[in-house]
Amino acid sequence: SITNGATVTAAARVTDDPSATATATADAVTVNDTPAIPTSSKETQARKGAITVSAPGKALIAGGYLVLEQPNPGVVLAAKGCRFHSTVAIRPMAAEDKEMEDDGGGDGNANGNGNGIGNTNGNAGDATAPWKSIPVDIYSPQFHRIYRYTLWYSSLDYSPQRSAEGKAASPLATLRLQPRHADTSTSSSSSSSETKNTFVEKTLLLALGYLHQSLGGREFHERIRRFQRRAEEKESMASTEPLPQHIMALAIKLRADNDFYSQIHHLHQRGWELTPQNMEMLEPFLPCPKEADSGRVAIHKTGLGSSAALVTSLVGALLAFFGVVSLPETVDGEEALEEDMTLPPAGFENGDSDEGVATPDGMENNGKHKEGLKIAHNLAQICHCYAQGKVGSGFDVSSAIYGSHIYTRFSRRLVGKFLDGLDQEGSSSSLTESVSQQLVDIVDGTWDSTVTPINLPPGLELLMADVCGGSESPSMAKQILEWKQNHRKTGFLDDYYWKDLKRCNKKIGTLLTDQFASAPIRDGLRRDGVMILANRTAEQWKKPMPSSWHEFVGSSWDVAGKLIDLRMAIMESRQNLKGMGRAAGVPVEPDEQTALANATMKLPGVVAAGVPGAGGYDALYVIYVKGPDTCDGKSDRVRDEIGKLWKEWNRKEEDGGNGNTKAVVCPLSVRAAGFGGENGLCVSRLDW
Repeated sequence: SITNGATVTAAARVTDDPSATATATADAVTVNDTPAIPTSSKETQARKGAITVSAPGKALIAGGYLVLEQPNPGVVLAAKGCRFHSTVAIRPMAAEDKEMEDDGGGDGNANGNGNGIGNTNGNAGDATAPWKSIPVDIYSPQFHRIYRYTLWYSSLDYSPQRSAEGKAASPLATLRLQPRHADTSTSSSSSSSETKNTFVEKTLLLALGYLHQSLGGREFHERIRRFQRRAEEKESMASTEPLPQHIMALAIKLRADNDFYSQIHHLHQRGWELTPQNMEMLEPFLPCPKEADSGRVAIHKTGLGSSAALVTSLVGALLAFFGVVSLPETVDGEEALEEDMTLPPAGFENGDSDEGVATPDGMENNGKHKEGLKIAHNLAQICHCYAQGKVGSGFDVSSAIYGSHIYTRFSRRLVGKFLDGLDQEGSSSSLTESVSQQLVDIVDGTWDSTVTPINLPPGLELLMADVCGGSESPSMAKQILEWKQNHRKTGFLDDYYWKDLKRCNKKIGTLLTDQFASAPIRDGLRRDGVMILANRTAEQWKKPMPSSWHEFVGSSWDVAGKLIDLRMAIMESRQNLKGMGRAAGVPVEPDEQTALANATMKLPGVVAAGVPGAGGYDALYVIYVKGPDTCDGKSDRVRDEIGKLWKEWNRKEEDGGNGNTKAVVCPLSVRAAGFGGENGLCVSRLDW
């Protein structure tokens, strides 16, 4: 419980609640006699200032809807050049009248009893809980907002066996995230969805709750105090004049690469055409535009998993800042080289490994980072489920952690009961000791999800399109699952589409983990991809080619055959998804998207195109053979030709020449990432 007392503005560092006393009794408090979690290199980085952790977006190219059920696999490609960045630092508290979000300032009195501190479950008069607090400021420049909170927490280490006299019957709240401003309310009565970010708030609550419980209240408090002292010393050393005393806050800055959100507005504003090259020329972290009439932020997502990448990067940044995990790090800002990764053999089963992850032999710092990624994965999955209000498949969070892979989901029972318990607690902003311990037990436990690494071989590349139209995948998924449950019998066979999709998805995964991972095929693609395969359409791949007069394993003829196998498997998957969508009355692959994908597949070098994930109107993916370099190596001829087709497509879609379009297709700058290391969750060198 939180007792009433001074607001956060009454202290320069961590604030003691004046109503709490230091008369903790021995039966109520047990000093943690386990060794403190060792300080990692990430805490060393945190001493120097900000620490940034980033996570990639994704494209699910096979497994849509089926991945919701075990043991159906999903084939997911992580997005290179499309990452969400969360930066954590200790900085002076944001002033209440700071106008990043134009909210008019305020006095921090929100949802409480006049002093900015709300009521919580538990015993408000518990003298054994010396409450501390620290401001928490969330900067979201792309959404033009600052979210302001106060984190209240107990600085004591509680024993699982609180007392033999019934004191454990009423769980004690040990942590609360309290809004400092009326516009950042965690209450469901908030009138505007723009004044809060559910994914940020709920992730903060659970991530900080995990840290507080796993470190212990005293160690959690001591680490915050050390961080604050270092920040004050750094600020003092940087100035030659005496500085006014600042309240030092836990500050978090959220930034997303441009491809997560539609950039059509910014391209049109500059008078630029919608081409892949122009997308790459845009400045990083462009803000979302505001609607002219209402001033509201216009957020148009591109379907690359921004929510999952946000949650995962935020969880990773907090874990790394507090020094409880070690994560992979970027090297001079360069991405890991996919071709240097050693893939597992075909048919690799990884359910018995830690976290179900098959780690390539060449993965950097394997032992050092595996445990950190496991903790980040499990905690991020729980946070994402809690924020979205349901237990999803988790493939998007898994991709944000590990990069490109074949994924099978975790059992719902792992987190379902815990999430139900959170809802029954009746508070969306505080955690009790018992709930926090359940969270730690689940995060640190063994999960049954599986991850099998994949990489697009050198010579194949990914291109994504932002298609303005929009679809809501949660409602589409609900309709598909209802159809599956009630109306699955089609024709002469039960589960007609479902069974065929299982077979197609398995074939796509096998091609990527087996045939395209073999050295002869990869060598052949390097040798003949640019000059032979990229200059021919898929129909022409079936005809004799220069290096195939003497057929051998890895010849252009052999490589073309494997590309056609992948193309046909993806096409069959598309046909079954479209048929299932029609049967369920859901536009999984709308006719407009079918026409665009089919036209793209007729171009030289294009292997396959389709709608990713749950489908709908908002995105398209293309896998193609890279052509000769263009634009000083920043693009290639096949990519350019796809961009030209889409530009012409936009012109054909214009209605009567009045400039209004039915659909606008804008290429994104994203490419395919590999598995592990810098391709997944990692610490970057991006500063505040």
